[in-house]
Amino acid sequence: MATENPTDDGRTVRLIVPARNEAFLRRAIGAARDGIREDLDRFGDQLQAPRSELLLEGTAYAALLGGLDLGRIVPDPEICEALRRLAESIDRDNEYGRVCFEHDALDDLLRQLTGRAA
Repeated sequence: MATENPTDDGRTVRLIVPARNEAFLRRAIGAARDGIREDLDRFGDQLQAPRSELLLEGTAYAALLGGLDLGRIVPDPEICEALRRLAESIDRDNEYGRVCFEHDALDDLLRQLTGRAA
C-alpha cells in the first residue's frame, strides 16, 4: 500500500531552524567536520581518539549539514553525541560559565539599584 512518504519509517525529524541561527550552525558544524578531516589527514593514527571514532563523528557532522540542507534528518546516537560535544566545546571555548556568572552578578546589582524584582 502506498503512503505519502514510502521511504520514511517515522524516524525523520523535521528541522525548523530560525534564519538567525542558520549561518552560525553551518559555520560551527562545518568547522568541526573540517577540523576532524584535517586532523585525520595530518596526524592519522597519532591522535588521542581512535580513528574510527573520529570518522563516525565526521560522518555525524556531515549528516547534520545535510539535514540542514534538506530541512529534515534521521537522528541517531552518533549525531546527537557529536552535537552535544560540539556544544560543550563551544561553551568551554567561549567561557560560558564565567560569562553567565558575570552577567548574573551584574544583573543582580542592577536589580538592586533599580528596585526591580529578581
